[in-house]
Amino acid sequence: MQSVEVEIFGRKFRFRTDEPEQTQEIASTINEELNTLRELYENLDFTRLLLLLALRKQDEIIALRKQNLELEKNLERVNQMVEKIVGEI
Repeated sequence: MQSVEVEIFGRKFRFRTDEPEQTQEIASTINEELNTLRELYENLDFTRLLLLLALRKQDEIIALRKQNLELEKNLERVNQMVEKIVGEI
């Protein structure tokens, strides 16, 4: 594991990670999104902005899980159709 320092919203944080580049990229994205939220909600402090971002990210995760489930169902249907066609040949 490597130690990596990131800056989010003007604050420095140190993490240990196996993927320092990915950690930097994630921190950069979080920083950008927090700055965007800060422009929309100037009266929110850092903690509330983080909470808002966490809620938004959780909403995205739920939507992606639903989408993934639908894709898995569609893939299963396609696999069944392919098996049926191959079985007929």
